[in-house]
Amino acid sequence: MPAPIALFVYDRPDHTRKTIDALRKNALVEETDLIVFSDAARSPEVGNAVDAVRYYVASIKGFNSLTIHHRPHNYGLANSIIDGVSQVLGEYERVIVMEDDLVTSPHFLKYMNDALERYTSDDRVISIHGYVYPVHQPLPEAFFLIGADCWGWATWKRGWSLFNPDGQYLLDELSRRKMIRAFDFEGAYSYSEMLQGQINGINDSWAVRWYASAFLAGKLTLYPGRSLVHNIGNEGSGTHCGSTSIYDVCVSDTPICLDDVPVEASESALKAIIKYMHTHQSFRSKFLSPNMSLSMRALVKDWLPPAPLRILKKILYTGGEGFRFKGEYFSWEEASAQCAGYDAENILSKVLAATLKVKNGEAAFERDSVLFDKIEYAWPVLAGLMWVATRSGGILNVLDFGGALGSSYFQNRKFLKDLPEVRWNVVEQAHYVEAGQKHIQDKQLRFYPTIDACLAENQPNVVLLSGVLQYLPEPIGVLNLLVEIKASTLILDRTSYVNSGIKPSIKIQEVPAEIYAASYPCRFFNENELIAVLAQKCYTLLETFPSLDKLDANATWKGHIFTLQIE
Repeated sequence: MPAPIALFVYDRPDHTRKTIDALRKNALVEETDLIVFSDAARSPEVGNAVDAVRYYVASIKGFNSLTIHHRPHNYGLANSIIDGVSQVLGEYERVIVMEDDLVTSPHFLKYMNDALERYTSDDRVISIHGYVYPVHQPLPEAFFLIGADCWGWATWKRGWSLFNPDGQYLLDELSRRKMIRAFDFEGAYSYSEMLQGQINGINDSWAVRWYASAFLAGKLTLYPGRSLVHNIGNEGSGTHCGSTSIYDVCVSDTPICLDDVPVEASESALKAIIKYMHTHQSFRSKFLSPNMSLSMRALVKDWLPPAPLRILKKILYTGGEGFRFKGEYFSWEEASAQCAGYDAENILSKVLAATLKVKNGEAAFERDSVLFDKIEYAWPVLAGLMWVATRSGGILNVLDFGGALGSSYFQNRKFLKDLPEVRWNVVEQAHYVEAGQKHIQDKQLRFYPTIDACLAENQPNVVLLSGVLQYLPEPIGVLNLLVEIKASTLILDRTSYVNSGIKPSIKIQEVPAEIYAASYPCRFFNENELIAVLAQKCYTLLETFPSLDKLDANATWKGHIFTLQIE
C-alpha cells in the first residue's frame, strides 16, 4: 500500500488545484490515501479564499480515499504541519508531506514510495525529498545529504520521532558541538540565523527545526538528481517573499533509478549546492513558511537595538565623530555573536526623562536622551507628511515603526497641530511601549507593541521608518509586512546604503562611550535593489533626499518617499 499524502492548504485555490492535478498524473494515485489539512482564515480578508479552497478540496476525486480536516481556528503553517504530520503518523507508519504550491512530476509518487520501502529499516536515513536545486554541475542519479528538507518530502514514524520543536535547544547544541558552519552549508546560507529568528519569533519555520533535528542526529535525506517537484508559490503569492525564479526547475520526465546509491553524504552534490547558493546573492531559504510574515507582524520583540541607537545623536551633527563600523560579516548571526550587550532599562530611563521634558515644554527637542534648545528638522520627511495629509483631506495617520518614545512626533508636532486629525502610532519594543503608554501617550500619540495591535485601531495612510531598516535581522520581511497595510505613502529616512561600486554588507556599529557602551550589527543596502523590492509591491519612488547622518566614508545615509500605485 503506498504511503498516504498529507496535504496542507490555506487560501490559494488555483495553486491547490494545480498541485492536485499534477498528483493525479502519477501512476500510484488511485492507491493513495489523501489527507487534507485546511487551516482556518486568520482574518476576514482571506475568508473567501479559504472557503474557495475548502469548496474545491471537497470535490477532489481520483485518490483511494479523501479525508479532510478543517482547522477550527488558524493554526499557522508551522503548527498545522507539526500537528498534522504527527496525527497521520499516529495511524500510518509512513507519510508523504505536500503543501498547496508544489507541482510534481508524474514519477514523484513512485520515487517516494520506492525510497520509503527501500530504506524503511535503515536508521541512517530520516527522510526522502523530491526537490533539488537547479545547480549547474551534473548530480548523481540520486544522493544523500545530512539533514532534512521541506518541498515534497516523506518520512517514517521512526524518523519523525526525532523532530525537536525546541529551537533554542537545537541552536545551543549546534553551537556547543561547533557545527554552525557545516549547518550553514559552509557559510553559503545562514540557516542558523533563521533558527535564531524562529527562537526570537521573527519567523515561524517548522522546517529549519526539522533540518536541525536531523542534522544534529547525523541522519541522511535522499535527494533525486533531477527534481521531481517545482514550487509555484515563489511568484509572490506567498506572504513572506516577493517574486523569484532562482528555485525554478523543470520536473523530470523520466523516473529516478535508486540502484546503487551509496548511503552516505555525497561530497560532490554538497559542493554543487554550496556553489549554487554562493552564486545567487539573493538566495532566500525555502525553509521560511508562507505564514512567516504573519508571525512577524504580530510582534516586535528584540529585532532592534535599543531605540536610542536608531535616533540621531548630538554627535551626528558634527560628522559622526566617535562612531565606528568594523568588519565584513557574512550573516547577521555571525555579526551578532561579536557584539556587546547594553543596559536597555538604563537607556530607557534616560530617554523617558528627556522625552518628558520635551513634552512638557522644558526643552525643544530630544535625541538619544540629549536635550536641544533648537530642533534639527528633517525637512523632506515633514514635507512628505504634510503632502500625505493634503491628499487625505487633512488627515494624518502615521505608523511609526521603531519610533522610540515618539521623538519624530515631537520633532514635527508644531507643524502638525493645525491639521484636522492627527494620529501618530509608534510600534516599538514592549518596554518602550509600556513607558510610552504610562507617561507619554495622549489622544494623538499612541504606542503599540505589535503591528496588528496598531492596525486594530488605525488605518495608517503613511508608514515611517527612520533609522530602523538597517538594524533589522529580516529587513525585507518587515518591509513586506508593512506594504501589506497599503498605506498611500511609505517613508524611509536615515537608511544606510553602500556607495557606488561597493557590495552590500553587514558590519558592526560601535557606539561612542559618551553615549553608552554598546555595539550592534548594521546592514548597508544597495539602494537600487531596495527600491526595486518596493517597486515589486507597487510602491513607486517619489523622491530621494540626503539624511543628516554621515557616519562612514564608504556609505551614504539617505531618505526616500514612496507612493502606492493603485492598480
